[in-house]
Amino acid sequence: MKTLVTDAGAKFIDGKFVDFPDPWGNRIEVVEYRALQFSKTDEVLKSMGLALDKSPEAVEELRKKGMTK
Repeated sequence: MKTLVTDAGAKFIDGKFVDFPDPWGNRIEVVEYRALQFSKTDEVLKSMGLALDKSPEAVEELRKKGMTK
């Protein structure tokens, strides 16, 4: 990941996260989808051609929020 970003000419923001500014100054943070407490419907994932899963911790957080089966 870092090689792709640096090859494109971006410079990483110092810190413990994988962040870099885009050409317009917006801060981009790269995160692993499995860890996010955000979800797409099965239909959306299918239309995007994706088969993604969540970590057990993220699934539990989503369950607590009433956002999973």
